[in-house]
Amino acid sequence: MPSRSQVQRLLADGLDYEEAGHRLGVPAGQAFLIATGLPADGGGTLTAAEQHRAGMPQESTQHLADPPAENPTGKDGTRRWLRRRAVTDRWMRQAAEQWDARPKGDRAPGDVHELTAVLTRDHDRVTHLLKQLKALPGMTKGGTGPNLARRESLVALIAQALESHEPAEQRHLWPAVRDALDTGDRLADRAVEQETEGMSTLTALRGASPDSEEFDELAERLESQVRRHVAFEDAVFTLLRENLPQEDRERLGAEVVEAWQSAPTVPHPHGRQD
Repeated sequence: MPSRSQVQRLLADGLDYEEAGHRLGVPAGQAFLIATGLPADGGGTLTAAEQHRAGMPQESTQHLADPPAENPTGKDGTRRWLRRRAVTDRWMRQAAEQWDARPKGDRAPGDVHELTAVLTRDHDRVTHLLKQLKALPGMTKGGTGPNLARRESLVALIAQALESHEPAEQRHLWPAVRDALDTGDRLADRAVEQETEGMSTLTALRGASPDSEEFDELAERLESQVRRHVAFEDAVFTLLRENLPQEDRERLGAEVVEAWQSAPTVPHPHGRQD
C-alpha cells in the first residue's frame, strides 16, 4: 500500500491522480483517498488548503471513483475466444448452414403499383440486407472466415439492388418531384447528392477486402448513409402523396417496376440472384 507521502510527492511533481495511481499500482480513487483521507466520490468536504493542494482536481472527483470501463471487444484475446466459440457451437454452425440472405417475397408484387409504395418496399428490402450485414461480426469484432464471406455476399446483394433502384429513381421519381412540389428542385438535388455519396461508399466497399478494417468502416458508413437517405425519401413521399394525383403515382410506379425488370442482370461472384 503506497504511503500518503509517496502519493503527495508525485502530485507535487506535477502528476494528477490517474498518473500517480498508475505509477504506484493503485486505482486513481485509492490514490486520492490515501492523499486526502476522503472518498473520491465527493462524499467528504475539503478544507481550503486541501482544495489548493497540488494535483487536486478542480472539478468533481466522481470520475476517480468510477473510472470508465474498458471495452474488451477490441482485444485480440476476445476475438480469439469469439472465433473458437463460433466454431464449437453446434447451434451456430447449424444456423450458418441454413443461412439465406435474400429478402423474402417478390420485389414488386402484382398488387403493389403506386410509386411510393413500390419504392418503400424496395427500401425495406435493402434495409433488411443492411441489418444482416450489421449483425454479422466483421474482422474488427472477431468475425470468422464464414462471417466475412457472408458479409461480402451481403454487400454484393445490396449492390445488386441499388444498381437498379437508384437509376429508376433518378429517371422517374425525381423528375416528378421537381414538377409536383414547389421545393422539388431543392429536394431532388439533395436526394441525388445523397445517392451519389452512398454509391461512392458502396463502390469503395466492394473494392475492400472483407478481412480489413476498411471494409468494416465502409460498411458502417454505408448503413448510416442509406438510413438517412431512406428517412429523407420517406418525408418526400409524404409530400408527393399530397401533391401528385393517385393515377400519376400509379403510372410512375409501373414505370419503375418495368425499369427494374428490363435492367440487365450482372451476377456478382458471391451474391445470389432472386
